[in-house]
Amino acid sequence: MLVTISRQDAHTARLMGLDTVKLVEMQGVSPRLENKSQSRQEANIWGFKAEFAVARLLNTELPIVNVATDGGVDLWFDDVSIDVKFSNKERGPLIFDNIEKFQADVAVLVGRTDKENTLRINGWVTKDRFAEEAQTRDFGYGPRLKMEVGDLDPIESMWRRLMARRFRYNKHV
Repeated sequence: MLVTISRQDAHTARLMGLDTVKLVEMQGVSPRLENKSQSRQEANIWGFKAEFAVARLLNTELPIVNVATDGGVDLWFDDVSIDVKFSNKERGPLIFDNIEKFQADVAVLVGRTDKENTLRINGWVTKDRFAEEAQTRDFGYGPRLKMEVGDLDPIESMWRRLMARRFRYNKHV
C-alpha cells in the first residue's frame, strides 16, 4: 500500500531526525550507522517519515523524539505496540539484529519509493511469527534475522485484526 505523507509531516520528520542526531552528539556519542551510502540524519528522517505514514494510516498518535530509547516501540494502537521498520529498498526485507531487538507486539515494514514523501507499507508480522519464520543472514556486519516482504501479512489484515480487537474486546492480535 502506498501512503503519501503531508508536507507538514515530512517537515516534522526532518526536524525530528535532525534533532535526534544532535541529541546523541550532545551526549558525546557517535550515532550508529551501518549504511555508508546515507548519513545518520537522512536515515533518521526516513525512519520518522515511515512512522508518520503508519501513524496516519492507522490513526494512532504521531511519533515523538525519544532522548534515551523508544524501548523498541514507535507507535501504539490501543494496547498493541508497533515497531515501524524502514528499508531504503521499496520492498524490504524486514530485518532485526536478533529476536531480543523485536520488543513490540508487531512490526510494520515500510519501504522507500522514488517519490520524496510517498512510502510503501509492505506488511506486518507479529513477534511470535517472526521468531518462528525469520531466516538468518549476514549482510556484512554479523548475522541478522530477516523476513522477505512476500512472507509478511498485508497491512489491511493488521487493520482488520486491530479493529476486531478494539470492538470485540479480543485480547490477542
